[in-house]
Amino acid sequence: MKRALIFGLTIITLALVALGQTKNIPRSKDKSEEPGPPPPSASVNPSSIDFKDQVARKTSKPQRVTITNTGGKELYINSVVMDGDNKEDFSIARDTCTGATIAVNKSCVIDIAITPGATERRIAMLVITDNAADSPQKVKLIGNGINSSAVPPGQR
Repeated sequence: MKRALIFGLTIITLALVALGQTKNIPRSKDKSEEPGPPPPSASVNPSSIDFKDQVARKTSKPQRVTITNTGGKELYINSVVMDGDNKEDFSIARDTCTGATIAVNKSCVIDIAITPGATERRIAMLVITDNAADSPQKVKLIGNGINSSAVPPGQR
């Protein structure tokens, strides 16, 4: 019985010593637990463009839209297109975005012009499709077609 008691105490002591040593062993972190960089995010500026009054059938000066990747991974711009009731009155004069991969905190630009086909309010939407979670992004485009006779002589 003495032997069994000593043997039992020895086992318990060894177990406690072994347990105490494993507490000090640093654990390696599981890589799946670490958060990765945030997904790509597209910041579009401005969110709308008002071309104001523009002589019908005369192309305006282009207005610029800037898309900036504010996320943590690369942003891929798949397409940039016009949509809406008067999409034919708006045109893309310059596009450095379509097909581009935008690095974190970098930008691309799209220049838009209007050539009103009628003497009335013109509305369209610039639609940007990309790999951001909130895709597609949209920029509202507004302009007002006017007769050239409505423009003062010094501004024609």
